[in-house]
Amino acid sequence: RMKETSGWQQVFSSPRLDWVIERVALNAKVLGGALGDHDKMVAVASCSEIILWALQADGNGSEIGVFHLGVPVEALFFVGNQLIATSHTGKIGVWNAVTKHWQIQDVVPINSYDAAGTFLLLGCNNGSIYYVDVQKFPLRMKDNDLLVTELYRDPTEDAVTALSVYLT
Repeated sequence: RMKETSGWQQVFSSPRLDWVIERVALNAKVLGGALGDHDKMVAVASCSEIILWALQADGNGSEIGVFHLGVPVEALFFVGNQLIATSHTGKIGVWNAVTKHWQIQDVVPINSYDAAGTFLLLGCNNGSIYYVDVQKFPLRMKDNDLLVTELYRDPTEDAVTALSVYLT
């Protein structure tokens, strides 16, 4: 945390982990968030394992959970209060802050991603751009899978290697 009067201050120190941290994601307080006093969160990942903590104002942290993606985590970030983990192999994991539910979904191999508002966009190697509204956390009724919607498909099926989205 940065305070102008006293500079940088340590807010949280995790317990010692038995593995090297490869990815870190930090979520600052979201006003009116679903987690109340637990709107500050930090997540770390190594290989396919992810640990998520909620941070309290007194500097303590409580473990929300340990999650497994099943494949190496290549990106770890928050979209609002939802934690997202992706792998180029075609898996995404989403932890929903409201339902406290971890969902893993198989998709086409992922080359790029971006977040815009509450939407997670995935650029894939089959020329498609898919999106998920992680705020609504939509699940299909027939199989309870995460609803991943195709937004665009390149007619020549060239891989989408970069995404940059700006919503007004």
